[in-house]
Amino acid sequence: MDIPKYNGTMHPEEWIRQIKASCYYNNVCSDGIHVYLCKQLIHPAIKIPYIDNIPTTNELLNALKAHVTFTIFKESCKRKLLTLKYIPEKNGGNTATFLANFQSLCYNAEINDIEEIKNIFLKSIIYAEFFNDEFLKKSKEINSMEELLKLFGDITADEAILIKNGSCIAIKHAATGKYLNSASNLNYKTGTSQQAVFAGKTSLEQMRYGSLKIRIHRILFYMMVEFIWII
Repeated sequence: MDIPKYNGTMHPEEWIRQIKASCYYNNVCSDGIHVYLCKQLIHPAIKIPYIDNIPTTNELLNALKAHVTFTIFKESCKRKLLTLKYIPEKNGGNTATFLANFQSLCYNAEINDIEEIKNIFLKSIIYAEFFNDEFLKKSKEINSMEELLKLFGDITADEAILIKNGSCIAIKHAATGKYLNSASNLNYKTGTSQQAVFAGKTSLEQMRYGSLKIRIHRILFYMMVEFIWII
C-alpha cells in the first residue's frame, strides 16, 4: 500500500487516516509511530511550529488545520462546491458521482451547517423547476446530509417518470380497452382545427399511427372531459 505525502492539497484528517490505514495494513498500531511517520511525510515547504514537540496524531491534525495551507484548501473546495451543477443522467450526467462530489467538497470545505448545505445544494440543481419546487417543499424537515441525499434520490426517481411537454405516452380507455391515438397530419375540421385524437386499437403493437405525442396542456384537457370516441 502506497503511503501518501502531505502537501496541502487534501484534507489533513483524511490524509492521517490513510497513513494509519497503511500502518495497520503493515501491523504497525502505535500512535507514536503513526505521528512520527506523518511528520516525515509533510512537505518541507509546510512549516509547522514546534513540530518535534507534537506527540500525537490528534495534535498534529490540529496543527495542520491551523496552517494557512488548510485555509486555502478549504476556500478552494468551497469555490468548487458553489460551481458544482447537477446534470441529469438523461443528459449524460451521473447522479452517484454528483452526490459523491458534493458530499466530499462539503467535507473538505468543512461546511457542516445543514441549512447552508441545503442552500448550496438548491443552487446546484437549479436547472429544473420540478427539482426546485420538490426540494423546497420537502427539505424543510431535513436535518442531516444522509437525509438530504435520500431526498434527492427520491426526487430524481420521481423526475424520471414525470410526463413533460413532448413526452411519448399511452392513454388507455378503461371501458373499451382501446388506446388514445393520433397522427401529426390529422386535424379536426371544425372547432380548434388542432391535432385530432381518436380511439385506436386494444394493443399498442396494432396501433396504426404509433405513439401519441402532443403537448401536456392538451393531454390534461382530454383527460378532464369525456372522450368522443370515433370508432
